[in-house]
Amino acid sequence: MVHNKLTVVVTAVVALMLAAAPARVDAAANITCEQVTNWLTPCISYGVFGGTVAPECCQGIKDLNAAYYTKDDIRAACSCIQQGAAMIPGIDYDRINNIATLCGTSCPYKVYPSTDCSKVV
Repeated sequence: MVHNKLTVVVTAVVALMLAAAPARVDAAANITCEQVTNWLTPCISYGVFGGTVAPECCQGIKDLNAAYYTKDDIRAACSCIQQGAAMIPGIDYDRINNIATLCGTSCPYKVYPSTDCSKVV
């Protein structure tokens, strides 16, 4: 019960913080931080607590991958994820970087605090 309440609180806080963030990271990108947040919010619980990756998280990863049209889209999504992850207490970067593989797909970058999203391809 405490685990579920904490997950709800962490999710709500991150959603509010990201809602206050700029809608677009890069004017040339078609992907917005709002979209990235909507797709990946179901992944927060796994990123913090581990356990099983929710099917909604995997669908969000697949939806994000389907939305990439340009390198700018990939870089914008990377930046959004990096900014969002930095606001989540207890996030495990190795765990979040493994989610795509666990969902049977891939991600064109790894997100860490040191990742330079402007250079990902």
